[in-house]
Amino acid sequence: MLAGRPMLPTPANLKYAESIAAEIRDKVRHGTFALVEYFPDACDTVVVTGTVSEQLDAWLNTQRIEASTRAGYESAVKFWTHVASDKKLTPVGSRPLRALLTGHLLYALATRPDLSGKTINNYVSVLRESLALAVVDKMLASNPANDVPRAKFQKPRPDPFSREEADKIVAGITARFPAQVANLVATWFWTGLRTSEIVGLRWSNVNLRSATLSVTEAQVRGVRKLTTKTNATRTVQLNGLALAALERQSVFTAEQCDVVFHDPRYDQPWNDERAFRRSFWTPTLKDLAIRYRRPYNMRHTYATVMLMAGMNHLFCAKQLGHSVEMLLGTYSKWIDGAQNGREMQLLETAISSPVLPQETKSDT
Repeated sequence: MLAGRPMLPTPANLKYAESIAAEIRDKVRHGTFALVEYFPDACDTVVVTGTVSEQLDAWLNTQRIEASTRAGYESAVKFWTHVASDKKLTPVGSRPLRALLTGHLLYALATRPDLSGKTINNYVSVLRESLALAVVDKMLASNPANDVPRAKFQKPRPDPFSREEADKIVAGITARFPAQVANLVATWFWTGLRTSEIVGLRWSNVNLRSATLSVTEAQVRGVRKLTTKTNATRTVQLNGLALAALERQSVFTAEQCDVVFHDPRYDQPWNDERAFRRSFWTPTLKDLAIRYRRPYNMRHTYATVMLMAGMNHLFCAKQLGHSVEMLLGTYSKWIDGAQNGREMQLLETAISSPVLPQETKSDT
């Protein structure tokens, strides 16, 4: 067809048609064929000439997300941009969007056996979402990431410090570093706040008279968020150790700044935990010969201490900002170990009583 009219079967036209057919077959073989390029009236598919990297960047620019989430997405984009998609070491990102196959993605993941299952799933999820947008925009007929199976992984169980270890860490930091660091650690251990919550804690949310604090906001990678991780506020009841640490800290920052905890080296609020971990936390655990666990495990320590003390599960969940279901699922090991003896004692008391509870009408 030329200008909507059939072409005459002349030798020249037949030769031209054969060359077009060969060109189409070659593009089909390489996965770059687009029907609209040769038959514009046959469909409404968009002509696609971009690469996978360009599609990832375009998708990322459409996302309205928190800075911490964007950082995770950017890490995934960087992975796909540079990881090899075949034995010729062609990066996934440099491939034409229409030439991307599921096999390229599987090969890329196979080259990185060091990645955890969770990381793999996060990386594939970002690529899948970006390619889904290409499908919606009619740039792709199907999504090659849909056929990449989810990697199996087991969520790591909480690894709390023992009470003896917790006391050694607080004492060790108190002996080695400025008081503000010790106050931070003691408060962290005995309130169970998340990292983002304790770094972002403000004096306006602390009530020393009523021994409570309100968790209403958080700080992630130096960016303050006016919501918590769960988008719900909560009130934390302060025990004696936490209250004493906050009273000591009030001397340093209550008057000069609303943010509770400062890096004493610069007299500035902490941006996140990295500087604290590198300069204070890691050296202390090494000096005390305590097995390394990240600071977040102070939260796990508080949770397990409460549960092993036999405290009400609903109260514990509210303190931590969990649902009861999540609390039971996360800390079942400590609940079982702490409560078995107590619960069996209640049963023994009940069945050894000479007078059993009378049946109610509903029972009969």
